[in-house]
Amino acid sequence: MILDREAERVLMEWGVVHNALVQGASDLHFSAGSPPIARIHGELVRMEPDPITPEEINKLIDLLTDRYLKSVFYEAGGRDLDYTVEFPTMRRRFRLNVFKQYHGSSISMRVLAHRIQTFDELGLPRNFESLAFEKNGLVLVTGATGSGKSTTMAAMIETVNRKSQRHIITVEDPIEVLFENKRSMIEQREVGTHVEDFHIALRGALRQDPDIIFVGEIRDPETAAMTLRAAQVGALVLATLHTRSAIETVSRFLSFFDDNLRLSARYQLTDVIRGIMCQRLVPRRSGTGRVAAAEVLISNSAVKHIIREDRTHLLHSLMEIAASSGMTTMEESLLNRYHEGHIDLQTAFDNCNDKQAFISALPPELQKEVQMDW
Repeated sequence: MILDREAERVLMEWGVVHNALVQGASDLHFSAGSPPIARIHGELVRMEPDPITPEEINKLIDLLTDRYLKSVFYEAGGRDLDYTVEFPTMRRRFRLNVFKQYHGSSISMRVLAHRIQTFDELGLPRNFESLAFEKNGLVLVTGATGSGKSTTMAAMIETVNRKSQRHIITVEDPIEVLFENKRSMIEQREVGTHVEDFHIALRGALRQDPDIIFVGEIRDPETAAMTLRAAQVGALVLATLHTRSAIETVSRFLSFFDDNLRLSARYQLTDVIRGIMCQRLVPRRSGTGRVAAAEVLISNSAVKHIIREDRTHLLHSLMEIAASSGMTTMEESLLNRYHEGHIDLQTAFDNCNDKQAFISALPPELQKEVQMDW
């Protein structure tokens, strides 16, 4: 949706959105009964002292929705809204979620990137980016909400777009980053607008001659099954999950399948998996901004054997000894960020997956500096 210029003028005169952007906000929250809040470098910051009244939040919703969205939200049994809005004068886009809660209505606004960053700018490993040029298979980027998964995927797709002639189909809910065709042809489909659901879009994509399919999120068994099928029949599938580690990613993906189908799905995943990157944004030592840390698993014969034999608990040990193959654990990535001077030691410890492995990797004099409340 493109915001009406008069509505944009009113919002800009209010000043909260503009001020939040100037301070580098990633999200804004407007909720009846609470003051406007922005998430800046991972922390929640009040943008005004006074709470928003129910009348003010309804006026804000009126400015940020069109007639159709209003009818969906306010009708009896109305549902949450999830869509993107472009501020034409500012040339900025936001992902909005509008919902009802005990004190009234609320709006969450995610600030979308106004340009596509490179892997180097994001501080992510280039060897993982190269997986975007695989002819087929499955590449997974995972992490918590707000960890930069969409930004990473956009960087991978844009690299292919600049360097290779590929037909790329994206399936998103909603579309977050808009691409311009360069060497590749990119077609972006939005769930709920252009197609009913992820798995239906995936089934259709297989009849549309794709080289690469981007799945915004694997969130149900049907999408997981279609993802495997697409990766098996010759497309490269890029997809995201909400997991914290490579081990959890494999387990989570297979959990989508019923017991009687899980063994077959395990064998299929073994065949198609090309790599997994689990990323996290952690506060910089300077107190300004965040930096990415990433666990990277690159598929090889040892990885395939471990997954096939249902011994995924061994993946962490394999990543520890396979640095020459481009693999790294979250603990190693965080330690690298510490040694590079980007983050402090306590932050690295607080964000690692395996506390014991992290401590074991430290010399005795540094172990004493870590507060170990675990």
